[in-house]
Amino acid sequence: MLGAIIPDLDEVVERRSLPTPANPLLPLHLRRALLAGVAIVERAGPEMLEMLRGQMMGQNQARFSSAISEITTHTCRSMASSQLQLI
Repeated sequence: MLGAIIPDLDEVVERRSLPTPANPLLPLHLRRALLAGVAIVERAGPEMLEMLRGQMMGQNQARFSSAISEITTHTCRSMASSQLQLI
């Protein structure tokens, strides 16, 4: 999914082995890419989540849509409660 945000990330990940339960550490260069991808999505907001949802198919899209709705519902509630505290 981050390959949709960070070009060529999928190729880099394919060349390296991803963490396993026996070796759970993510290589440093992949950590930076992961953090950058998360920051891009966070800064872009709901529009980016919708774009990513459009990149998925089938059950993955359904699960992602469900996760998006949970996140946005939680975010809206927390923003509303923090705004009420300001009043």
